[in-house]
Amino acid sequence: MKKAHKRNLPGGMRRSARVFLRRANAGKTARLRKFLRLYQNIVNYFIVRFWSLKEFKRALADQDATSKAIRRFGITARLAQCAAKQAKEIVCGQQERWGSGARIPRLKSLVANLDGRFVTISPFDGHFDFALVFGSGVPGMVVPLGRTKPCLKFEAAGWMLAAGIRLGEKDGKVFVDLVYEKTKPVAQPEGKVLALDTGLNRLFTGSDGQEVGNDFKETVKRAGKRRKTWHDHIDTEIDRNIKKIDLGGVSVVVLENLKNVKHGKRGKFSRRSNRLLSFWHYAKARRRLECRCEELGIRVAFKDPAYTSQRCHACGNIDGKSRRGTKFKCVRCGMECDADYNGSKNLEFLWLAGAYSLRSLKSA
Repeated sequence: MKKAHKRNLPGGMRRSARVFLRRANAGKTARLRKFLRLYQNIVNYFIVRFWSLKEFKRALADQDATSKAIRRFGITARLAQCAAKQAKEIVCGQQERWGSGARIPRLKSLVANLDGRFVTISPFDGHFDFALVFGSGVPGMVVPLGRTKPCLKFEAAGWMLAAGIRLGEKDGKVFVDLVYEKTKPVAQPEGKVLALDTGLNRLFTGSDGQEVGNDFKETVKRAGKRRKTWHDHIDTEIDRNIKKIDLGGVSVVVLENLKNVKHGKRGKFSRRSNRLLSFWHYAKARRRLECRCEELGIRVAFKDPAYTSQRCHACGNIDGKSRRGTKFKCVRCGMECDADYNGSKNLEFLWLAGAYSLRSLKSA
């Protein structure tokens, strides 16, 4: 989804650091909460309008649409255009993902993407590092902020603060996501190919023999049914393990395309397996790994995982009987190895063969 933040470095890398407004006075946070609920209603109003009129293009909303929102909600033209842009992004994203079978989306979270027209980040004279100055449709106020550890980490690494922010509310607490930008490094011209097989028993298995996150499944098993913070703990474990991956001398990282891998699987696994899969944050792991590769100038490629767990990387025979749990033993040539390692070698083979899926090679 495209964000409404102004880019100081077009085409550069972007990261965010979340800061909760814990020290803002109660009056200011109450006004911001009220604004977020109003903004949510405006965005949902535009979503219904665009969806009913089948406006699935990312072009800016026309004057008729924004004028009606201005009269209905009593907002400024700038804020109406900003909310319409966010609604267009949601509608277009839903349509592009699901096609003709898509259902009308809805903005459920209290989040507003605000660019430099609505907020200015300026120095602050006092005990805080800087201040957010709101206006132009957002309740006018000055909110002081202090730098958090993520902010200091980005600034120490040479990241620049962008003009826009993301304002939101989570668990009754108002927060802002500060956006940092940095020029992308030059891509690695030469180097080795590293294919990574993603799994639940082991988080990543590399085609060069790396094994990362051997204790990941046991960590997930310890999750309690009522532990609301366990998903955050799993995210932390994913970050910790991704940092262990040795990317030295690597120019290309090959991953499985696991998009919608859980779709349509309801009722096909036991309750225990479903419990484990609910904590399998493979999409977050992929994004974190992509971010790390982007910062190192490493290209990331995705391949179809079909048959990669059944194909013998030594002789090329495809047979589902070759895999038994975490072990792989080819029924034709007798080669034995770890099943995840065999899958990573097949992903590496797809990259070297210039193919996206083993299906195309199987039918060729």
